[in-house]
Amino acid sequence: MERSTTIAVGVRAIDVGYFNVKYTKGRKAAGDSSTIDIGIYPSLAPQALANEMSVAKGGLSVDICTVDVRGVNYVVGPGAIYYTTGTEPRPVDLEYCQTDKYYALMLGAMHYMAEDAGAGQDFSIDTLVLGLPLNTFHRHAARLEEKMRGEHFVGTGSSKGVRRITVGTSVVRVQPFGGLVNFGMTRRAQLDGWTLVIDPGGGTLDWFMSHGQVPNWRRSGAYHKAMLQCAYAVADRISPSWKTQIDIVQTIDDALRTNAASFTVGARQFELSAYRPAVDAVLQESVQAMLDCTGPLDAVKRVLLTGGGATVFHEYLTRTMPALSPLVEIDSDPIFSNVRGFQILGEVLHQSSLG
Repeated sequence: MERSTTIAVGVRAIDVGYFNVKYTKGRKAAGDSSTIDIGIYPSLAPQALANEMSVAKGGLSVDICTVDVRGVNYVVGPGAIYYTTGTEPRPVDLEYCQTDKYYALMLGAMHYMAEDAGAGQDFSIDTLVLGLPLNTFHRHAARLEEKMRGEHFVGTGSSKGVRRITVGTSVVRVQPFGGLVNFGMTRRAQLDGWTLVIDPGGGTLDWFMSHGQVPNWRRSGAYHKAMLQCAYAVADRISPSWKTQIDIVQTIDDALRTNAASFTVGARQFELSAYRPAVDAVLQESVQAMLDCTGPLDAVKRVLLTGGGATVFHEYLTRTMPALSPLVEIDSDPIFSNVRGFQILGEVLHQSSLG
């Protein structure tokens, strides 16, 4: 079969988390300037059953794509939840970025990038920037860079191997570094002195200590308890089986992030204040692990909060560490700050490679 003309783009970025996959679709014109366009879908990759992939008579189509990883079809995309069994364990695994599910989520992001670019059978990305938590970065970054370079094949609908996606250069950075880059660029801030970036994601609390943009690796790290564990702490005190029910975990997480007074599951309403001590216990443990690594923060000039749990950790830090409060700032769009920073970094790298 003769293949279509390849559509090529310069830079794209992907940030795969335990809750969501965020990816860039390049820059879009916005008046006299441009903005980085972002896509997002849940980090779900249920295995596809053959009889599910045909659209049911009278049913509505949902936004998904299927990807083949080592002979197994996975469903990914905004509509993947409609292919789950209702339960989805999300263990915080140090090998997460090496799993078939993670690769399926990556392929899905590249599929949606290609769709946005209007690509047919062939799509290429010159520079792809990815992020990893600090507790897996040194172990897996080089391997992930190698894995993502070269050709990848993505199915659409119920087909397999329909679209070929080629990646030229693959770059992996620690997730909070993207937030630092985005902060410096969007605020035009002079990043002098010490900056502590705190990135509470779904699975890990990451922190990144830097002087300007030069990291201090000994004072940077990650801890395996963040927003998922906060939601689990609430579920444990009501019904531990909720921890594998993705809709309920999302409901609790939404309530925590928006500081809601209550949340509803089924016909029952639960006052969140009753479970605040359990949530605070998780936050205290995570923050203490961070402080044990960073050491004293007296010389820190700014504390930048990024990630989906930024508002939760901001409230906790300002309440329990009032002396730090004047230095703490939440990124204007914390969920997407890392992936936007990766796009900016990729643009700089891409431009320098062109001479």
